[in-house]
Amino acid sequence: MGREVMVCDVLVVGGGAAGVSAAVRAGREGMRAVLIEKGEYLGGVGVTGMHRFICGLYANGEDLPKGTLNAGLAEEVSKALVRRAPHREVRRVGRVYVLPVAREDLVATFGLLSERAEGLRVLYNTRAVNVGMDGGRIVWMTVRGARSEFDIVPGAVVDCSGDGVVVQMSGAGHETVPADQRQLAGYTFRVERLRCRDGMLPVRVPYYMRKGVEEKGMAPYLRFTTYVPGDDPEGGYCKLNVVPWGEDSDERARRDAEMVHSYLSQVLAPFGGSRIAEMSTGVAHRDGVRVHGEYTLTTDDVLGGRHFSDGAVKSAWPIELWDQERGPSWRYLEPGRHYEIPLRCLKVRHISNCWCAGRCISATHDALGSTRAMGTCISLGEQAGREAACYMKRKRATTLKIEA
Repeated sequence: MGREVMVCDVLVVGGGAAGVSAAVRAGREGMRAVLIEKGEYLGGVGVTGMHRFICGLYANGEDLPKGTLNAGLAEEVSKALVRRAPHREVRRVGRVYVLPVAREDLVATFGLLSERAEGLRVLYNTRAVNVGMDGGRIVWMTVRGARSEFDIVPGAVVDCSGDGVVVQMSGAGHETVPADQRQLAGYTFRVERLRCRDGMLPVRVPYYMRKGVEEKGMAPYLRFTTYVPGDDPEGGYCKLNVVPWGEDSDERARRDAEMVHSYLSQVLAPFGGSRIAEMSTGVAHRDGVRVHGEYTLTTDDVLGGRHFSDGAVKSAWPIELWDQERGPSWRYLEPGRHYEIPLRCLKVRHISNCWCAGRCISATHDALGSTRAMGTCISLGEQAGREAACYMKRKRATTLKIEA
C-alpha cells in the first residue's frame, strides 16, 4: 500500500495570525485550502506566548482610532474580539494604540474563522518534514501528523511558520540571524492570589528585577522583565525577555520564571503567598529566518513612511527591537504617517508558487522589528493567501485556454 496523498490548491504552513488569515482568504477565494498547524489550536505565539495585546492594528496618531489601519480580516478579527469582550477597549500604551485580548478569545475567534471558511481544511498536530521541488516549483510536501506521514500535493504554498520551515527545506535564499545577534525572546507566566494588588506593580516589578540583577547576581537579561495586570484583581502577568538559547530555550525559560517568581515573592508584599497559575508553552521568538523576496523592506522605508505601487499592507507600528545587552528600543514614525509593505516582500524569490507571511518575510533586521506585530501579520497573511489564490486562478485560466 502506497503513502497517502492529499491534493489541494493552496497549502498554508503555520496556524498563527498570518497562517489563519492566509488560509481563510484562500478558502474564501474558492480554493481548496489546507492549513497545517504543529500544535493543538490556532493562534501561534499570540496564544503560546500569552500575549495580552494585539499590536499593529491601528494608525499612528493622538486620537483614539475609529477603525483598523487595514480593512479586511484585520478589521473582522478586531470586531469579533470586541464582541466577545466589550469591556476590553482599544487602549493607548505609550505612543501607540493596542487592542487588549484574552488568549481564550483569540483561540475561539481564529477557530471560528477557519471553521466558517468554505473549502478550508485544518490539520492539527501536523508539521512539514520535507519538500519536493521541480523546475523552481514546490510540487509536493511530506507532512507528519499524530499517527503517520503523508504527502500533500499543492498548487501553491504559503509559509507562515515563523521559522521559515518551507523556505529552508526548499533551498530558497534566506538569512538566518546568528544566535548572539538575535533579539530577546518573550516568555510569560500568569500569577494568581496576589495580595493587595496596587497600580504601581508595572513600575515596581521592573525596578526590583534590576535590583536583583545588580545585587543578587541574577542573569542580566532578567532586568527587562515587565508586569501587566490581569482581568482578575488578584492576578497578573510577568513577561520575561530571555536569550534565545536554542533547543533547551523552553526549559531554561521555565526555570527562570520560577526563580523570578520566588524572588518577587520575597521582595514585593503583593507577591507573598501568590503562585504561578500557568506559563507560556514555549518562548516567543522575535526573529530568526528572513526570506529573500523580490524586494527587501528597509529601515528607511519604514521610518520614511514609504508607499509602493504594489503596496499591500499598511503599518504604523514603530521599529521595536529587544537587544540582548541593551534591552528594548523604539523608533517611531511621525504622527499620522504609515508605510506600506509591498507584495514583493511576500513573494519567495526563484520559487514560482511560494509566498511568505509573518515574521519571515523579506525585510531587514530593523524593519522586521515593525512588520512582525500581530495585527500587521493578520493582513500580511491575508494578502499572501489572496496572491496564492490569484496564482491558481491564472493557472486554471491558462489550462482552459490551452484545452480550448
